Amino acid sequence: MGIHNQLCFLASLALVIHAGPILQHADEDEATAERYLKSFYNLTDETISVRKETSSMTEKMKEMQEFFGLKVTGKMDQETMEMMKKPRCGVPDVAAYSTFGGIKWQTNKLTYRILNYTPDMSRAEVDESMERALQVWAKVTPLKFTRIHSGTADIMISFGTRNHGDAYPFDGPRGTLAHAFAPSPGIGGDAHFDDDESFTFRSSRGFVLFLVAAHEFGHSLGLSHSNVRGALMFPTYSFTDPDRFSLPSDDIRGIQSLYGPNRDRTPVKPDEEVTTPNACDPDLVLDAVTTLRGETVFFKDSFFWRKSQSRTVTQIPIKHFWSNAPDNIDAAYENQVQDKVFFFKDRQVWAFKGITPEPGYPKTLSSFGLPSSVRKVSAAVHDKTTGKTLFFVDKVYYSYDERAQKMDTGYPKQVENGFPGLTGEVTAAHISNGNIYLYSGTNVYEFRLYTSPEDYQIAEAYLSQFYRDPNATKFRSRMSPLDLKNELKAMQEFFGLEVTAYLSQFYRDPNATKFRSRMSPLDLKNELKAMQEFFGLEVTLSMGEVDATIAKAFKLYSDVIPLDFKQIHSGTADIMILFKARYHGDFYPFDGPNGVLAHANAPGPEQGGDTHFDDDEWWTLSSQGINLLLVAAHEFGHALGLDHSRDPSALMYPTYGYVSTNGYTLPRVRTNKPDPNPGPSPPEPCNRDLVFDAATSIRGELYFFKNGYYWKKGYYSGLSLHEIKSTWPSIDSVDAAYEFSDRDVSFLFKGQQYWAVRRGTTLPGYPKPITNFGFPSYVRKIDAAVHVKSVGRTLFFVGTEYWSFNEKTAQMVRGFPKNIQRYFPGIGSRVDAAFENYGYLYFSKGSRQIEYNFNLGRVNRVLLNYAWLDCYKHLNENEKK
Repeated sequence: MGIHNQLCFLASLALVIHAGPILQHADEDEATAERYLKSFYNLTDETISVRKETSSMTEKMKEMQEFFGLKVTGKMDQETMEMMKKPRCGVPDVAAYSTFGGIKWQTNKLTYRILNYTPDMSRAEVDESMERALQVWAKVTPLKFTRIHSGTADIMISFGTRNHGDAYPFDGPRGTLAHAFAPSPGIGGDAHFDDDESFTFRSSRGFVLFLVAAHEFGHSLGLSHSNVRGALMFPTYSFTDPDRFSLPSDDIRGIQSLYGPNRDRTPVKPDEEVTTPNACDPDLVLDAVTTLRGETVFFKDSFFWRKSQSRTVTQIPIKHFWSNAPDNIDAAYENQVQDKVFFFKDRQVWAFKGITPEPGYPKTLSSFGLPSSVRKVSAAVHDKTTGKTLFFVDKVYYSYDERAQKMDTGYPKQVENGFPGLTGEVTAAHISNGNIYLYSGTNVYEFRLYTSPEDYQIAEAYLSQFYRDPNATKFRSRMSPLDLKNELKAMQEFFGLEVTAYLSQFYRDPNATKFRSRMSPLDLKNELKAMQEFFGLEVTLSMGEVDATIAKAFKLYSDVIPLDFKQIHSGTADIMILFKARYHGDFYPFDGPNGVLAHANAPGPEQGGDTHFDDDEWWTLSSQGINLLLVAAHEFGHALGLDHSRDPSALMYPTYGYVSTNGYTLPRVRTNKPDPNPGPSPPEPCNRDLVFDAATSIRGELYFFKNGYYWKKGYYSGLSLHEIKSTWPSIDSVDAAYEFSDRDVSFLFKGQQYWAVRRGTTLPGYPKPITNFGFPSYVRKIDAAVHVKSVGRTLFFVGTEYWSFNEKTAQMVRGFPKNIQRYFPGIGSRVDAAFENYGYLYFSKGSRQIEYNFNLGRVNRVLLNYAWLDCYKHLNENEKK
């Protein structure tokens, strides 16, 4: 463990943390940037030369970056493009004619009129939203607003799409939300809202009309845009709970500079200027530290410092980057897999993807499984290697499994026990280069996370001398990992230590953290392999790899029969699994390498179902040695009651033969009798012309349907092929499918019927007619369906049109169907299959597939369907061969 003084730690700590690559098309981004700068920064065709790299576009880019508080480079970096793609107001940040400065109404009594309404909300909700938005400004000024229902008002309010009569056409969904005109005769003061957007009353699933209107009315009263992130007049939209909204101080200063304060109310004073913290203050105590896309971010009060290898330390107000985030945060961490950063303050947590707030936040600490007694998290840190996040609360810490989305058992634990020498409260934390840095007051503690191979040498010498198992399989010059585990347990039991059988509990480098009670599979894999390579042993499987392979072998059976398998870590299980060599206690000794590989007992009491593997074999996950998955799956067949098969292609054939385990499923046993009702032939996955019937996600796994079969693809389970009827017996083929994860239910469509399923179970009462969704009777089938969680709508594609279904109200949205090509430009006129994955929508037509950014309304890239079925990898392997 190393202890550092925190003085100027920000400037001295060098970090190498790599974010995942992001695919972008340079030409599309350049076109986006040009359109943006033309619309909002007065870039004209006359200022652009044939080659776009010239100074005029660069200068406008710098102007835009400076306005938003970004790093001023003049280049289209990731932060700049993210800002350009955010939904925003249509009023320029730099206007060609003038700024709004000084322009105001010459009277304090103004009228407004609502000309028409959006179908997204009731008339009463629109009326209330507009009235409240105007009152935002009336509360802090002498302005009075009166609604009229006929004639010409000072502020005429209307909803329209595309070309709507003012020479400033809207651009469709997720772009320009609205625009308004500065005070003047005629069109001055008028506010127009893009009816292609989804406006809401309060919900974050769309754009809150009150927030958009309050911003636009700021323009109607004479305010231009503000470059203070968090101000109402900041150009881009950001959700805030409308019931808790209060006008920020920057906006109050601006509007009162035009009209003065409201003397009928208690004056609302703008916030005092915030004192800027000093990074090199020797008494500096940081609020939080986290990584963010390759940089390290240090928080203090309402500011943060950002540091990376490529830039000096810069200090920025928090709200200039995350307008919805609170100041004075308690903790922060980044989940690199999800590309999200989480901020904690008091009992709440906020989530952002880059600088964009995630819908549904803030949430309470209980959403992570923390007990209600926890009032705040003092520090948090995520280890992407293990998938675990540590939450520090006072002098204890919790471990959260991001993959399982639940707290690990056995927590909380004392910080001092897990990190010896650290006796105070942990106030901030982050990980870099295999070290974890824990901040306590003005000190920083450095701990190593992993064990060195030399530690194994010391452990082996000790255990060999004093704890050699008298019943060990045989004498070896070097101990196997299994021997080491058994003898380590004996040593731990003797000394009254926690019996974990993990080496890191016995001995760790003095600069490492104190031993964790449980190691992740990847930690154990790395340490075991390091030991084996150090001692010249064959590199065998780690505990984690064995556990995962055993689980996968059981899953081959649970996928096709109604059995559930659960691993337990103590007591007697139905199937006890053992790795041992030669005599191992069951009167059926093994015979050494390359003989009997394993055996299992049929179902029954006591030893029934137990499965033993010969530890003299070289177990692997490949074609070298003996593939553990194939042998385990065979033996578990016996444990479940199967005898040997005479079919050489069957898994239960007596002799071992390697077959590829990529996407492996149980073989369909052949018989000499022809099947009177043969099912459809399994589809070929790696056919470049593959056309999907349907696609969806179910509980984090992707399902691709084709000709009575479906491929299932998961992060941990890999790729496998299944017959649809083997999972859902009443369904033989699927036209369309989508998942509604809020209810943990998926819907499968065929013809004019649909089924609701929950994983492998069809819910009672189905099938039902698709007219239940509100489809007219002339719709004969659904081509594709996908649920867009961010807006709470499900899109149904039928021919060249699509419907929008509101899951909350269980009704079709008014104004549909609409033309696919018009509202989803670039995806084609028809859709065969659609699904969502990691925030993108995927639309298939024929063998081609479009990756589509729904929030930005743009195509990212074009794929082939078979890319999802690991075919690129196989093609590369074949090329190497």
